[in-house]
Amino acid sequence: MGSAHRGSRFVAVYRATSINLSANFMGDLVVPEKPLTFPDELHELVERVRVCTLCELSSGRTNAVPGEGKATSGLMFIGEAPGFNEDRQGRPFVGRSGKLLEKLIAKIPQRREHVYITNVIKCRPPENRDPLPHEVESCWPYLEKQIDLINPRVIVTLGRHALMRFFPEARISRDHGKLLRWRNRIVFPIYHPAAALRSSQFKKALEDDMVKIPEGILASLDDQTTAISVDTDTRESSRITGPSASSGSDNQLNLF
Repeated sequence: MGSAHRGSRFVAVYRATSINLSANFMGDLVVPEKPLTFPDELHELVERVRVCTLCELSSGRTNAVPGEGKATSGLMFIGEAPGFNEDRQGRPFVGRSGKLLEKLIAKIPQRREHVYITNVIKCRPPENRDPLPHEVESCWPYLEKQIDLINPRVIVTLGRHALMRFFPEARISRDHGKLLRWRNRIVFPIYHPAAALRSSQFKKALEDDMVKIPEGILASLDDQTTAISVDTDTRESSRITGPSASSGSDNQLNLF
């Protein structure tokens, strides 16, 4: 099947099902089967994050922020790192950026409690600075295990740093709003809500991209309907108890 035909088929499928997708979104997102050990495994992972001392960020935190949401959701949002409010409460996206994210999630339409939200980094960097490469590497096995357990159909990355965790050569200004393939999942990069709070231009782009998320859900159901595909990185996977994976980039990463 030619690429042009696949593209036209994708548009037809999306237009034909967009109304039903919105009306039955909870059912579309739920991954129906999980192993019987799944709740215990996720709980154990969360507890390991809370007491983690793999890097120096643990010494300055009030709380680690493992993540929260519906563990059987097919939609996962991944940000950069906790901020001041998140560090105090031990929950992701509870400050101004979090309030904006909740409003944007409602436009899908969906509710915060029906998706899973986490960060690349589980502890707040001092003064909200960019995470250092070795800090990212220390947290990567936790995030990788979360993805493995929750098994989302679509991963929405928030900002440049989260996107480059999966695609080291990507650029958020170029690649936001695209459907990308990573390990047989859809990765959908968008601007970080914090960027949108500082710029009306970024806010408009963020709002426009958010309403495309149902398109990503559809693409995840059928490989042949994917609008855009890119090669994933080839770094070796690391287990939660194994060595850290290489990000493929030693550069310090900015928010957007």
